[in-house]
Amino acid sequence: MDINTLQRRIALMRDEVAYKELFLHFYPSLLRFSLTYVKQREIAEEIISDVLLKVWTMDTLLEISNLKVYLYSSVRNSSINFLVKNRKYTIWDIDQVAPSDMVELSTPIDLMLDAELKEKIAKSVKALPPKCRMAFMLNRQDGLSYKEVAEIMDISVNTVDRHLQIALQKIGMTLRSYLYQ
Repeated sequence: MDINTLQRRIALMRDEVAYKELFLHFYPSLLRFSLTYVKQREIAEEIISDVLLKVWTMDTLLEISNLKVYLYSSVRNSSINFLVKNRKYTIWDIDQVAPSDMVELSTPIDLMLDAELKEKIAKSVKALPPKCRMAFMLNRQDGLSYKEVAEIMDISVNTVDRHLQIALQKIGMTLRSYLYQ
């Protein structure tokens, strides 16, 4: 799927088929991402719907150079705004609003791994520091580039790289201890 083509079709022709395709493509990953912040499915669904509806109605859609980053950033901001508005957190603490325990492993290699090894990997990812976990999930689970992750998290590409290095080292140490027991 070419996101840029869908973006143009939505912006120029108000193409409902293109919008539906875009919606269905991004909805699951954006929902998972929002849930890491708000922890309530209904709220996360509302946030995603609002963000995607804004895409449908905006006049400046063609001015967005990377729609994927725009969507993730909008969901992050809307999720944090919800938390602030509802006073779930009085002080913004990344440990409180970073990705939760949600880890989804679904590559072909994962299917070959036994349940115990999957559990070790999931526990290892859950144990990562919040920003490392977020960078890891956005990059490895959602397939975003380092640059896209950096834009979404509002950090430098080098910091994303460092977070992923730390994540991979920690996961590697856990797996080494498991494999060489």
